[in-house]
Amino acid sequence: MRLKVAILILIFSLSYLPLPHAEAQIGVAAVNLECSSVDPSGVVEIEVYPGATLTGQAVCTVSNPNSYQEKIEIEVQSDGLLSSYPGSITLGPNGEEEFFVTVKAEERMSASSRSVVVKATVTEMMGLPPPNLAEEESTLIATIMQYSGLQVEVVDSLITLNTKIDYNVEFKVYNQGNAADRFLVGLTEDSRDVLEDAGFSISIPLIKVEIDSMVSPTKVRVSVRTPTGYEDWPINSEGMHEMAFKLDFVATSEFSCNNEGNCNSETVSTTITVLAEASESDKILSGASDNTLLIYGGSGAGVILIFILFIVMRRRK
Repeated sequence: MRLKVAILILIFSLSYLPLPHAEAQIGVAAVNLECSSVDPSGVVEIEVYPGATLTGQAVCTVSNPNSYQEKIEIEVQSDGLLSSYPGSITLGPNGEEEFFVTVKAEERMSASSRSVVVKATVTEMMGLPPPNLAEEESTLIATIMQYSGLQVEVVDSLITLNTKIDYNVEFKVYNQGNAADRFLVGLTEDSRDVLEDAGFSISIPLIKVEIDSMVSPTKVRVSVRTPTGYEDWPINSEGMHEMAFKLDFVATSEFSCNNEGNCNSETVSTTITVLAEASESDKILSGASDNTLLIYGGSGAGVILIFILFIVMRRRK
């Protein structure tokens, strides 16, 4: 009888003891994740100029803070960029591992910033599904880097003008870079010096133009006034004073000068031929007259000798 009572008391006592929970036995899943760019700027820099690698990288560290093995799945959302990374990583107790995330852009892609989200999720714990959702994210900024590019065209490569004429020489400037840029425009120093020494007047209404990437070209005008002094110029077969001048136009990317370590420039040229009517005396001296008469006169000892050296009939070609 006493034994039965003791057994009943023991059973009654055990019924009040707390039962162990499954979570206390297995534990909860957990994961830690840290990512950073390999570039000193702190963002993932991607160069997209022609010939660039088109890639940028981040380094991540994933760790298992628990005392049992975990399998962790890696997922990356790269905002329209291609990406490569390990699909999953298995870590032992309190283990950690470093891995790289590489993102790739397209050549000549417009300069912009993209968000890159790296996510680590525990999918297995000691070979079994975890009792809870354990995941962590790390967000990075990927920057499509700007590069400069330009092209310059001359509207008329050969121009013929008379003297004392105002004329606008036109050029087209294209922005071949991947973002808006400002371009310094004008004449090369040597070209301006030669033209001004010859008597040209030169003015440029705009010395800097801003152009969006890959749009229609912007026209730039160089205003010139042709010289008035032409008496010493050669006379052509048509009996006109004629002189040719070279005008060298240059455009320079402001972005390249400030950010790329050298100034990206392009130069094109146009030839300006200036004509002026020659006087009859100039034509005779040059041999360009239809009837050329050259008379030499000299005096000595009171005697004047006049020699008619030649009369040549010439036909204009």
